[in-house]
Amino acid sequence: MLHIFRNAAKARLSMFPSLRQRLPQARVARFATEKDSVSRAHIQGREKMRLYQEHLKKRNMTSLLYAGSFLITFVGIAYAAVPLYRIFCKRTGFMGAPKTDVVIRDENTLRPLEGHRPLKIKFSAQVSGTLDWKFIPEQTGVTVVPGETALAFYKAKNLSKKAIIGIATYNVIPEKSAQYFNKIQCFCFDEQKLDPGEEVDMPVFFFIDPEFAEDPWMDDVDTITLSYSFFKATNRD
Repeated sequence: MLHIFRNAAKARLSMFPSLRQRLPQARVARFATEKDSVSRAHIQGREKMRLYQEHLKKRNMTSLLYAGSFLITFVGIAYAAVPLYRIFCKRTGFMGAPKTDVVIRDENTLRPLEGHRPLKIKFSAQVSGTLDWKFIPEQTGVTVVPGETALAFYKAKNLSKKAIIGIATYNVIPEKSAQYFNKIQCFCFDEQKLDPGEEVDMPVFFFIDPEFAEDPWMDDVDTITLSYSFFKATNRD
């Protein structure tokens, strides 16, 4: 019996080396399969991420192009609106802008209307805080009647130690009278360069249109104020 038992034990022990050999091989095969699956999943994930990033880039580029086009269009409209607005105001007197698009008149249509009440024309001046200038009217006012031409002067002086370019805007009060305030010569909307300490006289040659006397809405207008404001020209030294 003991002999039989020993032979059986030897037979069983002889089986373990083959089990030990097959078990690592199975583990290696399963690990390789799992590693291959993980690699394929990783590659697929990277490809999806690349495609998603390309999609984002295209979408961002499209949005950027749209934004750029909108900005360029808006800037173009803004630049075009300024001169168009000025032309409109000059032709109609809208928002208190004096008319400079004067109707051609001869000596019969442009002469003082005798018997019309006198109109007091006052002058005022303002300077932007960024413009180191002194700017004042040389007279506080003049008296005219419709159809009578008048000449007034403003004085500007550069108080700084460097040359500065300024530009003036203007309006008329009351606004409803602006359509009849015609300027033959003025310095508005033109760049004015003054050297350090330089002082200049700026003329304004104007008249009140004779049609002022025929407009019933002007019956309560006895005083008209011409106001100028000087600003530093942008992007200019």
